[in-house]
Amino acid sequence: MSILEISGISKTYGSLYALQDISFAVEPGEWVSIMGSSGSGKSTMLNMIGLMDKPTSGEIRIDGIVTSTLSPRKLTEIRRDKIGLVFQQFHLIPHLTALENVMVAQYYHSMPDEKEALAALARVGLEGRAKHLPRQLSGGEQQRVCIARALINYPALILADEPTGNLDEANEGIVLELFQELHREGHTIIMVTHAPEVGELAERQIRLEHGVIKEIRTPLPAAEYANPGIRQPQRSI
Repeated sequence: MSILEISGISKTYGSLYALQDISFAVEPGEWVSIMGSSGSGKSTMLNMIGLMDKPTSGEIRIDGIVTSTLSPRKLTEIRRDKIGLVFQQFHLIPHLTALENVMVAQYYHSMPDEKEALAALARVGLEGRAKHLPRQLSGGEQQRVCIARALINYPALILADEPTGNLDEANEGIVLELFQELHREGHTIIMVTHAPEVGELAERQIRLEHGVIKEIRTPLPAAEYANPGIRQPQRSI
């Protein structure tokens, strides 16, 4: 079963199409990039997949669940349980430490577990920065805290919105290597980016132009990633 199924979705604002008749699926363990210039519709697409906005028409299934008819409360539950979000702007709470920022995600999902949150920070190489506030961390370190926060509840799908957009070259390399490691472990990743060198790290690239899919590139044979039995993400962070 596909982790994500997009079937004929469109998003309109008045008479203008932000997205038009978009269809594709994402399989377990796949890394897909959604690419395009500013105004192409890629951020709108991410908002649809992340259940932060609804399409005007069409259907979105996440882990087999049809989302179009669900209540706001149920959508929140699915987003909490199924999706890990990594933002370009980090969205860390400034008066909380790195450890506490990770534990906030646990609070909304289950009981906070400091040991598990520390393991998540160790997974991204930040066990020594657990007690630091966001202002005491570099941009790359803040982004890695965001990734730890996204991983803490073992999501079926990791959504990353321009995750290297605010980083210098050195930190970009660290963060991208971390995403490559997560992919090798079997995590399912959808990454929105305008940068070709970032998007081309994915197994498949979906290019948007004016709200329409213009190209889908699959550098690897489909059999290498379409079979859910090839890789399964480990529960340990």
